[in-house]
Amino acid sequence: MNKARVLTAIVLLPLLVLAILKAPLWFMALLALAAALVGWHEYTQMARLSSPVIVLGGLALAGSFLSIYFFQALAPGFWLGFFLISLYYLKNYRQREDQQSFLFSLAGYAYVFLGFSHLYLVLTLTQGRLWFLVLIATIFGTDTGAYYTGRTIGKHKLSPIISPKKTWEGAFGGTALGITLATGLGYAFGLASSGFIVPLAFLASVVGQMGDLIESIIKRGFGVKDSGSLLPGHGGILDRVDALIFAAPLFYWLIIWCHG
Repeated sequence: MNKARVLTAIVLLPLLVLAILKAPLWFMALLALAAALVGWHEYTQMARLSSPVIVLGGLALAGSFLSIYFFQALAPGFWLGFFLISLYYLKNYRQREDQQSFLFSLAGYAYVFLGFSHLYLVLTLTQGRLWFLVLIATIFGTDTGAYYTGRTIGKHKLSPIISPKKTWEGAFGGTALGITLATGLGYAFGLASSGFIVPLAFLASVVGQMGDLIESIIKRGFGVKDSGSLLPGHGGILDRVDALIFAAPLFYWLIIWCHG
């Protein structure tokens, strides 16, 4: 499994970096939409939502990315998803179990829409492609650092019920590596001072690890091990980008508000 995980990363990571640096924004918007649609499908399969809800959520995601691409507006896409899903349940509500499915649908749409839309929005920032690389370095560095630090010296469980293998030592080691990589790239790219990048990377790393745990809660609640099987060694797309999509909104808005 570890070999498959490494091989998948070796193949996909260079392609992703190439796309980030060279591909036009319309292509990146389509790529983000495609990833969001896959993530939405994975979520709906875990939650066992009905086919009409899957289709309506997919249509809403497509409409939302059109709104974001042309107007950089989040609200229309958010409203569209909630409106279409609510309309379906208003027409098809039959029993109390439908209320649970309704809430699962809204929560899942918000989770997928906000995460993947902000991945694209990071690219629209001034020097956004370079900022995106800093975000990836922070999150993937945190993931790698946490794994190896936890295996080497990890003793104190971070969250034994949600994710028994994660440790506090791993969390600290992951954050340290994430900050180091982000600061190095930020300095090399001339994006901002270390006084801005260090706290930015620290917060993104912490929030990203929260996103990892939250996806574990989602999977445990639905009784599944992985969100999907798209990526060999990694599971589904949500398994691979759970930390990334949870940290992306914070990362984007901190740069907007605090750096300009």
